[in-house]
Amino acid sequence: MNTKNPPLKRVYGSLVYELFALVPIWMIAGFIFIFFFDTFFGSYQKLIFQIYLWFIAGVYFTYCWTKSGQTLAMMVWKLKIISPHGPLTRKLAWRRYIYATLGTLMGGISFLWALTNKKNLYLHDQILNYYFTDVRFYKSSPSQQRRK
Repeated sequence: MNTKNPPLKRVYGSLVYELFALVPIWMIAGFIFIFFFDTFFGSYQKLIFQIYLWFIAGVYFTYCWTKSGQTLAMMVWKLKIISPHGPLTRKLAWRRYIYATLGTLMGGISFLWALTNKKNLYLHDQILNYYFTDVRFYKSSPSQQRRK
């Protein structure tokens, strides 16, 4: 396994690219929420809607991280998230998502941390001892098999 840390531009590129997957997911989820619960929650509707979208994004991220260690954006940028104990379990993936959310709510400190970190890790990944790995050079990658 290649444990070389990917460049910071790829780590942040993946983060920005993630919005291209999240926006359509949020749009569909928002349509479903509004269709079924338009005035159901009264004055708390905005808060409930935000929690709902946060949960939907969490389902997307944790499913991807537990299934392959990669979201759609991470596949494009050839990154994979790994725990020293192997693939992320559902519990570990949700823990990562919650820590990332807390870091975002604290002014984005979790993502700005990567600018000062030699391993280009987000703060939540450093706390949880997760790391990104570069999958461009895996022997089993489909692009390597096509070249042969």
